Amino acid sequence: MPRPEVAQRPIGDLVPAPTRAEDAFAKIREDLGEVAPRDPVTRKLGPRRYRMDILRDICTGETFTTVMNWLASSTIPSINTKRNYADDLRFWHGFAQELGHERFVIGCITRGDVTTWRLSEERRERANRSIARRLSALSSLHSFAAEETQTFIPNPVTRHNRPKIDRRDETTATPMLEVEEYASLFDWAECLRDVVVTSLVYTFAGRVSEWCEADVTDFRDGRKPVIDLTRKGNKGRQWDIPHMLAELLVLLVDGRTAGPLLLDSEGRRLDRHDVDRILTRLGKRAGVLTGRDLTPHVLRVSRLTHMHDDGTPLEEIQEFAGHDDPATTLSYIRRRGDQERRARHAAAGVDKIGKQLGRWLNLAA
Repeated sequence: MPRPEVAQRPIGDLVPAPTRAEDAFAKIREDLGEVAPRDPVTRKLGPRRYRMDILRDICTGETFTTVMNWLASSTIPSINTKRNYADDLRFWHGFAQELGHERFVIGCITRGDVTTWRLSEERRERANRSIARRLSALSSLHSFAAEETQTFIPNPVTRHNRPKIDRRDETTATPMLEVEEYASLFDWAECLRDVVVTSLVYTFAGRVSEWCEADVTDFRDGRKPVIDLTRKGNKGRQWDIPHMLAELLVLLVDGRTAGPLLLDSEGRRLDRHDVDRILTRLGKRAGVLTGRDLTPHVLRVSRLTHMHDDGTPLEEIQEFAGHDDPATTLSYIRRRGDQERRARHAAAGVDKIGKQLGRWLNLAA
């Protein structure tokens, strides 16, 4: 039997005035932004499209309305998370197509389907963090739909299918660059935009979305250059900008008084994918992180680790990074000496049984 659609008020019913409804619709469209979808077969990037338009194409009508209300809700306070969840939903649409569903509808993926998908991902040796992130979006959407409609909608993601994440697992942790490696990136910069982007992401240890969403009007030059940034959870922060970096920003803005702070080569707002491509290009040419792309997150981890190396107190690093939980900050810091301490403890254990082990080595010889 086909699964019933989830009833939901149209997004226009959020407010009575049509003009306000149009404003709300435009705000969500702007928050979700654009993306260049990658062809699943050729892996080539397609033309840039608004995420909202893509979701409208891949979802049934009523599910699309629910999805828009979900992404517009305070359940997902961060614009960056909204975009990640929208991209994750495109992924789940692809999985739903494998199951025989032409379009995505809430309820088309069951708990059994999720179990099958998780086991398949584990067999392909996908990282637990990646699996957990995909499942988080799917779970959040179903929980929201059930609460909004006041009906029972089974959540296909249960605690039994959520992989446990070890924050100290170094096999999947984001790598970092040493200071010398980071400095070498600038030797391969092709333009001022490369220099400014690489500097901003590292210097302020920020999430790349913060800088991509900043406008020219957020930056104020003068005796004390500052910029207003919106951090995760819509936390407003004003940051002093070192004069040398402010001078480079002035050159990059080139007299513009409105619009995005950072533009791509075609005059459009820079997005996180553009920044990924800039850093990956510089990283490959500089020969850092062999076999792995250089991402904004690598620079964020590197900056926080370098602060720890310099003896900055944990609470200051936590505040600088915008973390609510110090445990999150610790997960970002690649603490020096861990490897040496482990080696020292292991060697001490061998020393206690050195004579016994030595006899076996002599016999083998």
